[in-house]
Amino acid sequence: MLASVALSAVPNHLSTLAFSFSPTPHQSVSTSLFASDRRSFLSDAAVFASPLVISTAANAASVPVQRAVGSGESRCRQEGNCLETFEVSYFIQSFCYRLTHIRIAFSFGYQLDGAVGWNWGGTDRCDARDSNCGPDGRLRDAPLEGKPVPLLPDDLKITNIIELTLTVGTGSTAATEIIRFGLYGNKCPELVKEMTDLCGKGIVTSQTLLLGAPVRLGQGFGSLTFIRPEERLEFGIPSQKVAYAKYIRKAKAPDEFLPQPRPSGDRLDLARNEQSARAHDVAGLISVPKEGIGYGGVLLGKDDEAYSSAFQISAASVPDMDKEGRKVIGQIIDSNSMNVLARLAGSPTRKMLPGQSGGTPLIKVSVDDCVVSSVKISQEQ
Repeated sequence: MLASVALSAVPNHLSTLAFSFSPTPHQSVSTSLFASDRRSFLSDAAVFASPLVISTAANAASVPVQRAVGSGESRCRQEGNCLETFEVSYFIQSFCYRLTHIRIAFSFGYQLDGAVGWNWGGTDRCDARDSNCGPDGRLRDAPLEGKPVPLLPDDLKITNIIELTLTVGTGSTAATEIIRFGLYGNKCPELVKEMTDLCGKGIVTSQTLLLGAPVRLGQGFGSLTFIRPEERLEFGIPSQKVAYAKYIRKAKAPDEFLPQPRPSGDRLDLARNEQSARAHDVAGLISVPKEGIGYGGVLLGKDDEAYSSAFQISAASVPDMDKEGRKVIGQIIDSNSMNVLARLAGSPTRKMLPGQSGGTPLIKVSVDDCVVSSVKISQEQ
Protein backbone atom coordinates (compact mmCIF):
# COMPACT_ATOMS: atom_id res chain seq x y z
CA MET A 1 0.00 0.00 0.00
CA LEU A 2 1.79 3.16 -1.24
CA ALA A 3 0.44 6.65 -0.59
CA SER A 4 1.51 9.84 -2.34
CA VAL A 5 2.06 13.04 -0.40
CA ALA A 6 2.56 16.42 -2.10
CA LEU A 7 3.86 19.33 -0.05
CA SER A 8 3.98 22.86 -1.36
CA ALA A 9 6.46 25.10 0.43
CA VAL A 10 7.84 28.61 0.24
CA PRO A 11 11.24 29.35 1.86
CA ASN A 12 10.96 30.93 5.31
CA HIS A 13 7.25 30.03 5.41
CA LEU A 14 7.33 26.36 6.38
CA SER A 15 5.22 26.55 9.54
CA THR A 16 2.32 24.77 7.83
CA LEU A 17 2.57 21.94 5.32
CA ALA A 18 -0.52 20.53 3.63
CA PHE A 19 -0.57 16.93 2.41
CA SER A 20 -2.97 14.22 1.29
CA PHE A 21 -2.67 10.44 1.02
CA SER A 22 -4.78 7.42 0.11
CA PRO A 23 -4.56 4.44 2.52
CA THR A 24 -6.82 2.41 0.26
CA PRO A 25 -7.96 2.74 -3.36
CA HIS A 26 -11.38 3.81 -2.07
CA GLN A 27 -10.41 6.25 0.66
CA SER A 28 -8.58 9.56 0.67
CA VAL A 29 -7.60 11.81 3.54
CA SER A 30 -6.53 15.48 3.45
CA THR A 31 -5.13 17.28 6.49
CA SER A 32 -2.78 20.04 7.66
CA LEU A 33 0.44 19.40 9.51
CA PHE A 34 1.53 22.12 11.95
CA ALA A 35 4.93 22.44 13.63
CA SER A 36 4.12 20.32 16.73
CA ASP A 37 2.26 17.70 14.72
CA ARG A 38 5.10 17.61 12.22
CA ARG A 39 7.55 16.73 14.98
CA SER A 40 5.20 13.98 16.14
CA PHE A 41 4.87 12.74 12.58
CA LEU A 42 8.64 12.53 12.15
CA SER A 43 9.18 10.86 15.51
CA ASP A 44 6.65 8.14 14.64
CA ALA A 45 8.00 7.70 11.14
CA ALA A 46 10.61 5.09 10.28
CA VAL A 47 12.66 6.13 7.30
CA PHE A 48 13.33 3.17 5.04
CA ALA A 49 15.16 5.21 2.39
CA SER A 50 15.46 8.96 2.41
CA PRO A 51 17.98 10.24 -0.11
CA LEU A 52 17.56 13.97 -0.76
CA VAL A 53 17.60 14.72 -4.45
CA ILE A 54 17.70 18.34 -5.62
CA SER A 55 16.95 19.10 -9.23
CA THR A 56 16.97 22.50 -10.89
CA ALA A 57 15.38 23.36 -14.19
CA ALA A 58 15.59 26.87 -15.61
CA ASN A 59 12.60 28.25 -17.41
CA ALA A 60 14.17 29.05 -20.74
CA ALA A 61 13.98 32.64 -21.94
CA SER A 62 13.58 33.56 -25.58
CA VAL A 63 17.37 33.43 -25.80
CA PRO A 64 19.79 31.34 -23.72
CA VAL A 65 20.27 32.70 -20.20
CA GLN A 66 23.72 34.19 -19.58
CA ARG A 67 25.62 34.73 -16.36
CA ALA A 68 25.95 38.48 -15.82
CA VAL A 69 29.72 38.63 -15.37
CA GLY A 70 32.36 40.28 -17.54
CA SER A 71 31.42 40.47 -21.20
CA GLY A 72 28.16 38.67 -20.47
CA GLU A 73 27.02 41.74 -18.51
CA SER A 74 26.16 43.91 -21.53
CA ARG A 75 24.77 41.00 -23.56
CA CYS A 76 22.33 39.76 -20.96
CA ARG A 77 21.17 43.29 -20.14
CA GLN A 78 20.51 43.97 -23.82
CA GLU A 79 18.66 40.69 -24.24
CA GLY A 80 16.85 41.03 -20.92
CA ASN A 81 17.86 37.64 -19.51
CA CYS A 82 20.19 38.46 -16.63
CA LEU A 83 17.78 36.80 -14.23
CA GLU A 84 17.02 33.09 -14.35
CA THR A 85 13.92 31.54 -12.80
CA PHE A 86 14.70 28.23 -11.13
CA GLU A 87 12.37 25.57 -9.82
CA VAL A 88 13.88 23.48 -7.06
CA SER A 89 12.31 20.14 -6.21
CA TYR A 90 13.03 17.95 -3.21
CA PHE A 91 12.12 14.28 -3.01
CA ILE A 92 12.11 12.03 0.03
CA GLN A 93 11.45 8.65 -1.44
CA SER A 94 9.86 6.56 1.25
CA PHE A 95 8.49 6.95 4.75
CA CYS A 96 6.66 4.41 6.85
CA TYR A 97 4.11 6.09 9.09
CA ARG A 98 2.01 3.70 11.20
CA LEU A 99 2.31 0.96 8.59
CA THR A 100 1.45 3.34 5.74
CA HIS A 101 4.06 3.99 3.10
CA ILE A 102 4.23 7.63 2.03
CA ARG A 103 6.12 9.35 -0.77
CA ILE A 104 6.85 13.06 -0.26
CA ALA A 105 7.83 15.76 -2.75
CA PHE A 106 7.80 19.54 -2.68
CA SER A 107 9.11 22.33 -4.85
CA PHE A 108 9.45 26.10 -4.93
CA GLY A 109 10.77 28.75 -7.30
CA TYR A 110 13.64 31.24 -7.11
CA GLN A 111 14.85 34.01 -9.35
CA LEU A 112 18.61 33.79 -9.66
CA ASP A 113 20.86 36.56 -10.88
CA GLY A 114 24.17 35.02 -11.89
CA ALA A 115 26.14 38.05 -10.77
CA VAL A 116 24.36 39.61 -7.81
CA GLY A 117 23.10 36.30 -6.48
CA TRP A 118 19.71 35.16 -5.28
CA ASN A 119 17.27 38.01 -5.88
CA TRP A 120 13.82 37.14 -4.53
CA GLY A 121 11.08 38.25 -6.88
CA GLY A 122 13.32 40.54 -8.93
CA THR A 123 12.64 41.19 -12.59
CA ASP A 124 15.75 43.21 -13.45
CA ARG A 125 18.81 44.61 -11.76
CA CYS A 126 20.98 47.69 -12.03
CA ASP A 127 24.38 47.88 -13.68
CA ALA A 128 26.89 46.89 -11.00
CA ARG A 129 29.34 49.47 -12.34
CA ASP A 130 26.92 52.23 -11.33
CA SER A 131 27.87 53.61 -7.90
CA ASN A 132 24.14 53.85 -7.10
CA CYS A 133 23.58 50.12 -7.74
CA GLY A 134 22.67 48.49 -4.42
CA PRO A 135 23.38 45.01 -3.03
CA ASP A 136 19.77 44.00 -3.82
CA GLY A 137 20.29 44.72 -7.52
CA ARG A 138 18.13 47.84 -7.44
CA LEU A 139 19.16 51.39 -8.34
CA ARG A 140 19.19 53.89 -5.48
CA ASP A 141 17.55 57.28 -5.94
CA ALA A 142 20.59 59.16 -4.63
CA PRO A 143 24.25 58.41 -3.82
CA LEU A 144 24.98 57.01 -0.39
CA GLU A 145 26.46 59.43 2.13
CA GLY A 146 28.84 58.32 4.81
CA LYS A 147 27.98 58.32 8.47
CA PRO A 148 29.76 60.76 10.81
CA VAL A 149 33.46 60.27 11.47
CA PRO A 150 33.84 58.37 14.78
CA LEU A 151 34.64 60.51 17.80
CA LEU A 152 38.01 59.83 19.38
CA PRO A 153 37.60 58.79 23.03
CA ASP A 154 39.71 60.66 25.60
CA ASP A 155 41.76 57.60 26.53
CA LEU A 156 42.80 56.79 22.94
CA LYS A 157 45.55 58.42 20.89
CA ILE A 158 46.20 58.01 17.18
CA THR A 159 49.88 57.16 16.73
CA ASN A 160 49.89 56.10 13.06
CA ILE A 161 47.87 57.00 9.99
CA ILE A 162 47.33 54.60 7.10
CA GLU A 163 46.24 55.70 3.65
CA LEU A 164 44.71 53.00 1.45
CA THR A 165 44.57 53.76 -2.26
CA LEU A 166 41.90 51.61 -3.89
CA THR A 167 41.12 50.93 -7.53
CA VAL A 168 37.41 50.20 -7.95
CA GLY A 169 36.63 48.39 -11.19
CA THR A 170 38.87 47.60 -14.13
CA GLY A 171 39.83 49.12 -17.46
CA SER A 172 38.61 52.53 -18.61
CA THR A 173 35.78 52.61 -16.06
CA ALA A 174 38.03 52.10 -13.04
CA ALA A 175 37.97 54.75 -10.32
CA THR A 176 40.49 55.61 -7.60
CA GLU A 177 39.28 55.98 -4.02
CA ILE A 178 41.17 56.66 -0.79
CA ILE A 179 40.41 55.54 2.77
CA ARG A 180 42.43 57.09 5.60
CA PHE A 181 42.38 55.73 9.11
CA GLY A 182 44.31 56.18 12.34
CA LEU A 183 45.58 53.47 14.68
CA TYR A 184 45.41 53.43 18.48
CA GLY A 185 49.07 52.65 19.16
CA ASN A 186 48.87 53.69 22.81
CA LYS A 187 46.15 51.11 23.54
CA CYS A 188 47.11 48.06 21.46
CA PRO A 189 50.72 48.48 20.27
CA GLU A 190 51.29 44.87 19.15
CA LEU A 191 48.16 44.71 17.00
CA VAL A 192 48.96 48.13 15.56
CA LYS A 193 52.49 46.92 14.71
CA GLU A 194 50.97 44.00 12.79
CA MET A 195 48.86 46.44 10.78
CA THR A 196 51.75 48.80 10.03
CA ASP A 197 53.91 45.83 8.99
CA LEU A 198 51.14 44.58 6.71
CA CYS A 199 50.96 47.98 5.02
CA GLY A 200 54.67 48.74 5.10
CA LYS A 201 57.61 46.33 5.02
CA GLY A 202 55.34 43.27 5.16
CA ILE A 203 54.67 40.54 7.73
CA VAL A 204 57.36 37.89 8.08
CA THR A 205 56.66 34.96 10.40
CA SER A 206 59.35 32.54 9.18
CA GLN A 207 62.98 33.32 8.38
CA THR A 208 63.73 29.78 7.18
CA LEU A 209 61.78 29.82 3.92
CA LEU A 210 64.07 29.08 0.96
CA LEU A 211 61.80 31.11 -1.32
CA GLY A 212 59.25 33.30 0.37
CA ALA A 213 58.17 36.91 0.57
CA PRO A 214 56.74 39.25 3.21
CA VAL A 215 52.95 39.54 3.28
CA ARG A 216 52.09 43.02 1.99
CA LEU A 217 48.74 44.65 1.38
CA GLY A 218 49.74 47.26 -1.20
CA GLN A 219 51.02 47.06 -4.81
CA GLY A 220 47.81 45.35 -5.87
CA PHE A 221 48.56 42.29 -3.70
CA GLY A 222 45.61 42.99 -1.38
CA SER A 223 41.96 43.55 -2.16
CA LEU A 224 38.47 43.95 -0.76
CA THR A 225 37.71 40.27 -0.19
CA PHE A 226 34.22 40.30 1.33
CA ILE A 227 31.25 42.62 1.82
CA ARG A 228 28.47 42.18 4.33
CA PRO A 229 26.14 44.85 2.94
CA GLU A 230 25.80 47.97 5.06
CA GLU A 231 27.57 46.19 7.94
CA ARG A 232 31.28 45.63 7.24
CA LEU A 233 34.05 45.41 4.68
CA GLU A 234 36.88 42.89 4.77
CA PHE A 235 40.36 43.37 3.31
CA GLY A 236 43.22 40.93 2.87
CA ILE A 237 45.58 39.06 0.57
CA PRO A 238 43.53 36.27 -1.06
CA SER A 239 46.62 34.28 -2.13
CA GLN A 240 50.29 34.81 -1.28
CA LYS A 241 51.29 32.76 -4.31
CA VAL A 242 49.29 34.95 -6.67
CA ALA A 243 50.69 38.08 -4.99
CA TYR A 244 54.27 36.82 -5.40
CA ALA A 245 53.67 35.91 -9.04
CA LYS A 246 52.42 39.44 -9.62
CA TYR A 247 55.48 40.82 -7.84
CA ILE A 248 57.92 38.93 -10.10
CA ARG A 249 55.67 39.53 -13.13
CA LYS A 250 55.07 35.88 -13.87
CA ALA A 251 51.89 33.95 -14.59
CA LYS A 252 52.43 31.80 -11.48
CA ALA A 253 54.75 31.52 -8.53
CA PRO A 254 57.63 28.99 -8.69
CA ASP A 255 56.86 25.57 -7.25
CA GLU A 256 59.42 26.11 -4.49
CA PHE A 257 57.66 29.24 -3.22
CA LEU A 258 56.36 28.86 0.34
CA PRO A 259 53.81 31.25 1.87
CA GLN A 260 54.31 32.86 5.26
CA PRO A 261 52.46 30.89 7.97
CA ARG A 262 50.25 32.47 10.61
CA PRO A 263 52.01 34.19 13.54
CA SER A 264 52.92 31.87 16.41
CA GLY A 265 54.93 31.79 19.66
CA ASP A 266 55.58 35.04 21.50
CA ARG A 267 54.21 37.14 18.66
CA LEU A 268 50.87 35.33 18.83
CA ASP A 269 50.75 35.55 22.63
CA LEU A 270 51.35 39.31 22.61
CA ALA A 271 48.59 39.92 20.06
CA ARG A 272 46.20 37.52 21.78
CA ASN A 273 46.59 39.22 25.17
CA GLU A 274 45.77 42.73 23.95
CA GLN A 275 42.21 43.94 24.45
CA SER A 276 39.94 45.76 22.03
CA ALA A 277 40.36 49.52 22.32
CA ARG A 278 36.59 50.08 22.17
CA ALA A 279 33.30 48.42 21.23
CA HIS A 280 32.15 48.03 17.62
CA ASP A 281 29.41 50.59 18.19
CA VAL A 282 29.80 53.01 15.25
CA ALA A 283 30.69 52.96 11.57
CA GLY A 284 34.31 53.50 10.56
CA LEU A 285 36.17 51.30 13.08
CA ILE A 286 39.19 49.17 12.10
CA SER A 287 38.84 45.64 13.46
CA VAL A 288 41.19 42.64 13.50
CA PRO A 289 40.52 38.99 14.46
CA LYS A 290 40.64 37.88 18.08
CA GLU A 291 44.06 36.26 17.68
CA GLY A 292 45.39 39.03 15.47
CA ILE A 293 46.08 39.43 11.75
CA GLY A 294 46.42 36.03 10.11
CA TYR A 295 43.66 34.41 12.17
CA GLY A 296 40.57 35.55 10.30
CA GLY A 297 38.53 33.41 7.93
CA VAL A 298 39.03 29.63 7.93
CA LEU A 299 41.62 28.85 10.61
CA LEU A 300 42.24 25.36 9.23
CA GLY A 301 42.83 26.70 5.73
CA LYS A 302 46.13 26.70 3.89
CA ASP A 303 48.91 29.12 4.79
CA ASP A 304 48.57 30.61 1.31
CA GLU A 305 45.17 32.04 2.32
CA ALA A 306 46.03 32.82 5.96
CA TYR A 307 45.88 36.59 5.41
CA SER A 308 42.81 36.72 3.16
CA SER A 309 40.78 38.13 6.05
CA ALA A 310 43.35 40.48 7.55
CA PHE A 311 41.09 43.22 8.88
CA GLN A 312 37.57 44.62 8.66
CA ILE A 313 35.99 48.07 8.72
CA SER A 314 32.60 48.48 10.37
CA ALA A 315 29.96 50.25 8.27
CA ALA A 316 27.49 50.50 11.17
CA SER A 317 27.18 49.59 14.82
CA VAL A 318 27.82 45.82 14.78
CA PRO A 319 27.56 44.18 18.24
CA ASP A 320 28.14 40.78 16.60
CA MET A 321 31.74 41.81 15.96
CA ASP A 322 32.19 42.14 19.73
CA LYS A 323 30.62 38.72 20.24
CA GLU A 324 33.08 37.28 17.72
CA GLY A 325 35.91 38.52 19.93
CA ARG A 326 37.20 40.94 17.29
CA LYS A 327 39.36 43.86 18.43
CA VAL A 328 39.12 47.52 17.42
CA ILE A 329 42.58 49.02 16.78
CA GLY A 330 41.73 52.23 14.94
CA GLN A 331 39.19 54.39 13.14
CA ILE A 332 38.54 56.32 9.94
CA ILE A 333 39.57 59.97 10.34
CA ASP A 334 37.83 61.99 7.60
CA SER A 335 34.41 62.36 5.98
CA ASN A 336 35.57 61.53 2.45
CA SER A 337 36.77 58.13 3.68
CA MET A 338 33.41 57.58 5.39
CA ASN A 339 31.69 58.28 2.04
CA VAL A 340 33.89 55.70 0.32
CA LEU A 341 33.11 53.20 3.10
CA ALA A 342 29.36 53.74 2.65
CA ARG A 343 29.52 53.29 -1.13
CA LEU A 344 31.58 50.11 -0.94
CA ALA A 345 29.40 48.64 1.83
CA GLY A 346 26.33 49.32 -0.31
CA SER A 347 27.66 47.76 -3.52
CA PRO A 348 26.59 44.48 -5.18
CA THR A 349 28.14 41.16 -4.17
CA ARG A 350 28.33 37.67 -5.57
CA LYS A 351 26.10 35.36 -3.53
CA MET A 352 26.35 31.63 -3.98
CA LEU A 353 23.48 30.56 -1.72
CA PRO A 354 19.98 31.91 -1.02
CA GLY A 355 19.84 33.86 2.23
CA GLN A 356 23.59 34.43 2.27
CA SER A 357 24.29 37.69 4.12
CA GLY A 358 27.22 38.81 1.98
CA GLY A 359 29.77 37.84 -0.61
CA THR A 360 32.80 38.87 -2.63
CA PRO A 361 32.49 42.20 -4.47
CA LEU A 362 30.94 41.96 -7.90
CA ILE A 363 33.22 44.80 -9.02
CA LYS A 364 36.91 44.17 -8.26
CA VAL A 365 38.41 46.46 -5.60
CA SER A 366 42.21 46.19 -5.32
CA VAL A 367 44.61 47.88 -2.89
CA ASP A 368 47.09 49.73 -5.10
CA ASP A 369 48.99 51.38 -2.30
CA CYS A 370 49.16 51.34 1.47
CA VAL A 371 51.16 54.15 3.08
CA VAL A 372 51.98 54.36 6.79
CA SER A 373 52.91 57.60 8.54
CA SER A 374 53.61 58.36 12.19
CA VAL A 375 51.83 61.05 14.17
CA LYS A 376 54.45 63.12 15.95
CA ILE A 377 52.33 65.93 17.35
CA SER A 378 50.40 65.57 20.60
CA GLN A 379 46.64 65.22 20.28
CA GLU A 380 43.94 66.67 22.42
CA GLN A 381 40.30 65.63 22.12
